[in-house]
Amino acid sequence: MKRIIIVFFLVLFSPIEAERLDELISAEYAILMDSETGDIFFEKNPYARCAPSSMTKLLTAYILFSEISQGHLKLTDEFPVSLKAQKMKGSRSFFQAGTTVKIEDLIRSIIVHSGNDACVIVAEGISGDVDVFAEKMNETAQKLGLKNSHFTNPHGLPDEDHFSCVGDIAMISKRIISDFPQFYRYFSEKVFTINSITQQNRNTLLGNSLKIDGLKTGRTNAGGYGISVSASNSNGKRLIAVVNGCKTSKNRAHDANKLLAFGFQEFVPIKIAKAGNRLTEAYVDNGVKNTVGLCSHADIIVSVPRKYRDTLTVEAKMKEPLIAPIALGKKLGELIYKYGSFTSKPHYIFACESVEEANVFQKIKFFFQRFFSKKSSQSQESSGIVRSIAVE
Repeated sequence: MKRIIIVFFLVLFSPIEAERLDELISAEYAILMDSETGDIFFEKNPYARCAPSSMTKLLTAYILFSEISQGHLKLTDEFPVSLKAQKMKGSRSFFQAGTTVKIEDLIRSIIVHSGNDACVIVAEGISGDVDVFAEKMNETAQKLGLKNSHFTNPHGLPDEDHFSCVGDIAMISKRIISDFPQFYRYFSEKVFTINSITQQNRNTLLGNSLKIDGLKTGRTNAGGYGISVSASNSNGKRLIAVVNGCKTSKNRAHDANKLLAFGFQEFVPIKIAKAGNRLTEAYVDNGVKNTVGLCSHADIIVSVPRKYRDTLTVEAKMKEPLIAPIALGKKLGELIYKYGSFTSKPHYIFACESVEEANVFQKIKFFFQRFFSKKSSQSQESSGIVRSIAVE
């Protein structure tokens, strides 16, 4: 694949005045993370040990999602309810021993009801025993690269050896969103009814002005009030905020909202491609023209941290030389953008025009032209092409 680098000179944006977050965040532990890149924009004791409370259930859900994705389980499968599950205290869905529950209902119970009983049912259904499932949780934590977590149960009820940190909770949240997007919708459900009992989602921030669409609350005497939340803005930038050690549910809501609001204001939208505009061109062999223009079918607007706006680069990648004939609109390559250590997912780019195949006489003519030209396809391949384009 030939690489063609397009360096964009970015238009400066006036910075938004931001209040000092460390003076506004009352939580003992807090972190703000870019869901796609993992970049951290704010942290307060991010890897200090704390009680994760019901935010533990994020890892339980991650393991369950993984089992389903690997084909070991189906949403319609059922797990039996044990007496141990029925006797669970705290938040629960009131499942009765001797019955069975569909896995999809268990997912919704864990996320919406924060059901301790549902977590035990899942742990026993997957591993046969809660303690064995806890071992699986710690193995998964290691695979996810968590830095300061150890789990002894699937629900988060207090235990001296059960701990985590907001940095690890943010990473679990990030991996749920990236690894299992098909299941993320469950986190936005506000109400769930089962066993003739209707309960509200404890995440009261769902659907607020920041359009928060998940993830999970937690509260114990040991951990205080905590929450992991995520939202995306109109440009598709998704952030994750986690706070813990708050004194009240109102405090955790305020802190989570403030973190996300700050995060979104620290990003600027930049149009890196306008629909139909010629971004660059690629060399064509055996065609009636030597080059073909490349463009995007739609506007590409990206969100970039302010500190990187002057160093943003965009790269177009394609095979070169391209071989005629080339149809209008044919996919010819990919456009990616980079800042800091981050590289985006690719956006496809297409032919802006058609290029017909040359006839035999034209091919002979072009052959000799290329033979005597310094701008032959071989020299272009070795040297590359660089374009500097101003952003509108």
